[in-house]
Amino acid sequence: MRRETLDDNLEQLQLMLDEMGPLVSAAFDRASDAVLNDRRRLAQQVVARDSVIDGYRAAIERLAVETMTLHAPMATPLRAVVTALRCAQALERMGDLARHVAEPVARAGDQPVLPEQARPLFTEYGARVGAMGAKAVEVLRTRNVLLACELDTDDDGVDATHRQVFELMFGPDWTAGVPAAVEVALLARFHERYADHCVHLAKHVIYAVTGGTPDEILT
Repeated sequence: MRRETLDDNLEQLQLMLDEMGPLVSAAFDRASDAVLNDRRRLAQQVVARDSVIDGYRAAIERLAVETMTLHAPMATPLRAVVTALRCAQALERMGDLARHVAEPVARAGDQPVLPEQARPLFTEYGARVGAMGAKAVEVLRTRNVLLACELDTDDDGVDATHRQVFELMFGPDWTAGVPAAVEVALLARFHERYADHCVHLAKHVIYAVTGGTPDEILT
């Protein structure tokens, strides 16, 4: 890590976020693939690599604290440091959720985790959430506030799919049983929370760039 100036530290923080973001996005995509296609080894890889994501969060937190202690940034630079902290925490949580999606597959052996009835919905669910993850990472890299504002609308589509999952489980055509319903409910919750963190990530970036909120940008 370079520590000569405030600008050096801000540049290093952004670089680490740019490296961390794609790791998190890829972790969810792989976890979704593992669930949909019963890929146990891929799921095990997602679980094992979560420690790398955790390492990035810890390194970003150390540098952010050091930057505030040694350089006492004000105004825009301070927002950048605070945002780096918040984004690292959001990304780390997203990585945890990707790991949670993968864990049932990693320990399931040859048994599918997802009932056949739920596969079409989770194919859509995984695609929607994965696309939000990719967009959030792009927002983090480019600081594009208009793209960031789109994620709130994208999340509405995720919420609609989330409701469809529960309508399926509690509907008259569900035949997979209670244990499968519990597993599906947990997987749905992890997908939904991952999408929520994508929205949080975008809001942190909007604050860093403008000092405002998405509502203030769009009015």
